[in-house]
Order: sequence, then C-alpha cells, then structure tokens
Amino acid sequence: MRRTRNLRDVEANKEEKPANWRDWVLVFLWSFLGYMCIILTVLTYFNPGILPFDVTSVLFRKEISPFFAFSQGSNHYSKPQGFKIVALVPFANHEPTSILECYLQKNLVHNDGFLDQVVFVPQANDALSMEWLYSIVNQTPEYAIAPAGQDMEWKSVMNNVMYIRIDGDTVFLEDHTIPTIVNTKLNNPSSIMVSANVVNEAALASLHSHPGIALPYLPELYHVDQSSRSNSELHQDWRASSLPHWQGPLSFRIHKDFEPPFEGHRWLLPSDKSIDRDPISASVYTDTGPTLDDWTVGAQQHYSFLYHLEDNDLGRYKFPIWVDPTEPISQNFGCFWGNDAVAVHHMFRHNSKTATSHPKKPDGNRPHVIIDGKGLVSHYSSRQGAAGLDATDLLARYRAYAEERVCLQTE
Repeated sequence: MRRTRNLRDVEANKEEKPANWRDWVLVFLWSFLGYMCIILTVLTYFNPGILPFDVTSVLFRKEISPFFAFSQGSNHYSKPQGFKIVALVPFANHEPTSILECYLQKNLVHNDGFLDQVVFVPQANDALSMEWLYSIVNQTPEYAIAPAGQDMEWKSVMNNVMYIRIDGDTVFLEDHTIPTIVNTKLNNPSSIMVSANVVNEAALASLHSHPGIALPYLPELYHVDQSSRSNSELHQDWRASSLPHWQGPLSFRIHKDFEPPFEGHRWLLPSDKSIDRDPISASVYTDTGPTLDDWTVGAQQHYSFLYHLEDNDLGRYKFPIWVDPTEPISQNFGCFWGNDAVAVHHMFRHNSKTATSHPKKPDGNRPHVIIDGKGLVSHYSSRQGAAGLDATDLLARYRAYAEERVCLQTE
C-alpha cells in the first residue's frame, strides 16, 4: 500500500531522485580513485622516482634505499656566468681516463657543457700513458697539463674560479652531474665542498649496499671457450642482460682474500638467491667474508650499477642532498672554489686517498660539506684493489657504454 501511494505521490518521487543521483556519484568517485591508484602503482613500479617513497615496496615487498630520490634526474640548469669552471683531473693511467675523456669532451662549453677548461695533473711516469695524455691535449684547446706530482692539483688553482676535482679513474657520470653539483654549491655558499653521489664511495658505501641496490653477483668460476659464447657475448657489450646465469657449486661462498679466478672474468647473477654467497652479504652475515673495501665488493657494486643503468633504474641510488654526513666523504668528484683550495686540501691531507671525515679548517672552524645525491658518478676505485678489478672485464664494459652513448655524441 505504501509503495502504491508513493508511486502516485509526486513529492515522494522527487525526494528519492537526489538520493539515487548521490549514489551514482559515489560509485563514480570510488571507481575513479581505484583506477587512478592502479595507474599510479604501475607508473611507480616502472619509474620509482615519481614519488618520494616507493608504493610498490608495500605491494611487492621490493627493497629500496632508505633515502629515495624526489626525481631521477635534475632540471635543466644553464651555465652560470661571471666566473670560470675548471676541471682538475689527477691522472695516472690512460686506460680508465680514456673513458672519462669522452665525458669531459661532452661537458666542455663548446659542447653546451659547463667546463671552460680541463687541467690534467700527472701523478705517474708511465711512458705510454703520458704519450696518450699529450696526444689528447694537443687535439683539444681547452685541455692543459699542470706540473706533475702528488697534490699538485691543489697548488694549481686560482681565486674566484670554481673547480671540479674529477679523479682520472672516473668511468661514468650522468649528463646533469656537473650542473647539479655546481647549482648546489652556488645555493649553499657556506659549504666548502659539494661532492657528487659517487657509487659505493665513503659515506655512501653502506647506503649503496642495501638489497635491491647491490645485487647478488658472483664471479665467473670457469673460463668459457670463445666458440661457445653467443654473438652478444663475443662482441663486447656493457648490458647486464647479455650475460648468462652464474654456474657453480651450491657450497660456494666469497671469503676474505678471494683471488680472481682468471683474467677477464665476468660477474654473473645466480638463478637462486642464497643470503650469504655474494661478497656484501658475506661481509654482513658471516665472520669469514670480505670487508666493504675489498675488490670483490667493488666488482659486485660495479656490475649491479651496470644492471640498473641498463634498466633505467638509477633512481635507486639517489637522494636530494646530505649535509655534513658523520661518515667520510669522497674526494673523487667534488666542487669547490679556488679560494677554499687550501682548506679543502687540509680536509683530505691526513686521510686516505679516497675518503675523509671533515675535520676543522686551519682557522679552527668546522667546514660544511654536502653530498649531492642527484648526480651519479661511478669510480673505478683503487682502494678496492685495482689488481682484482683489473682481472674483470669492467673497464671494457664501461668503455663499450661510453662509445655507444657518450663518445659518438661529441664526434
């Protein structure tokens, strides 16, 4: 009876219509929000730098860095005017520096870069390396050679010039690495030095060793005959995807003082993921594993980096800036004013070649140092045992990447 009366009651029908309309709006809004969440989840899975946190780490239990980049790259930043920007390059071996030279060329002013000049500082007397150095300096007007000797880069500076100390063993830097550390230095005038985000160096070693960043690479144990390799393996390729899976005994572990299995060996990903087989896991979970300074850790980090480079996933390494880290900083890629060269040198003088804490300046004040996490650098670190790294094919892989992606752009 009530329903029949309502059908004839015009006012009752008018009251029901708004309620039906609101129900449909709610359904639409919830559907839209659900659809947008799905899209956002997919986007952040393939491009994690979109958000300052990783949504997929909750859904897929994906390991991420405790510091996460707000962006994978850096906005365009034009070269500042009114002062020169000079790269100081301590030079010892032409093999890694010939890779770096492609990046130096790309960053010269006449190639729309920031570098007005590059000054090489010889630190070795190898005849072949010096011959190579003189040949490239003669071909490039912006190149120069400073007097040879240790620490001469600190004595070859001028006031009111911005310097970027780039170690000669640097084998990779992003397009925006130099612009972003210059920008950060200008925006933080009280800082004495701004270091780039140097992979697995100094204060960043433990950060870059987290699962998901450092992958469980293991050394190739058996020399593979050339005839059994695929075409992509025969022609030097930097891509990790061209590598086969690791093969070896289940009992294999990396221990202290592990020797290279043979010259030119590769590091490969195993199909299984045992928790303590790779060097970094062994150093953390066992008493017999190598230290984080060992060449095996360096090799694992380099191959992991090349994996993420191919996967366009370098955002895993990044963060905005880190002011005054309590642990040492790397001196292998840093920006400072010539006026501060004495103070910067003082910071590094009593420490190892690659890292330092930041002690007081000669005037007694503690300097501010910054690590800019937005621009990545990969350094072929001698502190991790160059002899061990030299037994891998890492330099050939970095060279293949540079020749494919960097050198050809400056020819």
